[in-house]
Amino acid sequence: MPGMDVSDLGSSLLGETPAMARLRTRTLELVGRTIGPLAESGESVPLVGLAARNTELRRLAPHVRRQVLVLQTDYAYDPEDPGLDLSRRLGMRGVAVQLLTRPTTPRTHPLLSSIYPNTLLGPVFVRAMVIDDHTAMISGPDDAFGNRVVWCTHDRAVVAEMLEIWDETLPLARPLLEPGEEPPLTERQLAVARLLCIGEKDKAIARLLDLSPRTVEREVSTLLRVLGVGSRTEAVLEMRGRGVNSGGTDDLPR
Repeated sequence: MPGMDVSDLGSSLLGETPAMARLRTRTLELVGRTIGPLAESGESVPLVGLAARNTELRRLAPHVRRQVLVLQTDYAYDPEDPGLDLSRRLGMRGVAVQLLTRPTTPRTHPLLSSIYPNTLLGPVFVRAMVIDDHTAMISGPDDAFGNRVVWCTHDRAVVAEMLEIWDETLPLARPLLEPGEEPPLTERQLAVARLLCIGEKDKAIARLLDLSPRTVEREVSTLLRVLGVGSRTEAVLEMRGRGVNSGGTDDLPR
C-alpha cells in the first residue's frame, strides 16, 4: 500500500491533508447524528464500561460470519484484555478481524505488530466497530464517571455510512508491518510477555506454559531485545505504554 511523504502534507490542522480534514468532519458529524438520537429514543441501551462492551461482544461473536472492522483512536496493551482470545477464536472460524488505528498507537502498544500483524495505521477519529454488514458499535462521550460508553445499532444507514468512512480511511493508511515483514514476537513469546506483565516470575511462567526455566529466560531476553530495554521492570513499563504522556513528537503519516 503506498504511503504518504511528509512533504505532501497540507497546511491544515496538525499537518492534515484535505482528505484527512474531510474524513475528520464526516466522522464527527456521523457520531453527532447517531449518538444523540440513539440516546433519546430509548431503543438502544448504552454499554457503559469495558466490561459491558466485552459482554456484548461475546454475545455477538457466535453470529459473526465474515469480518469485524475495528477503528481505534487509541489503544494500549492490556495483558488481561479478553479481546485477543475473542479475535483468535473468530480467526479460527475464518472471520477476518481488521484493526485500523492511529500512527501513534505503536508507542502505547509496543506488542501490537506481534498480536495484530495486519494492523493498518491511519487517521482515525472515532472508536467504532462494524460487524459483518449489519451491526455498528460506536463510542460516544464518556459518562460523568469516566466510563467509556458504546452504542450498538443495527440501523442500515448508519452501518453503511460507517463502512464508507472505513473505505475513505483505507487510502490514507499504511500497514504497520512492511510487506513480507514477520511479526517480531512469536505466540509463545507473547504468552511469556503477558505473564511477565502481570507479575509472574520465571518459575511460575515455566509452570503455566509447560516450558523449562531456561526457555523462559531465553524468551524474556528476546522480549527485552525487541522492546529495546535493559531490564524486566523496564519491559513491563514499556509494554504498559511508558511515555504516552511524555509529550514526545507525534508520528506523522508516511
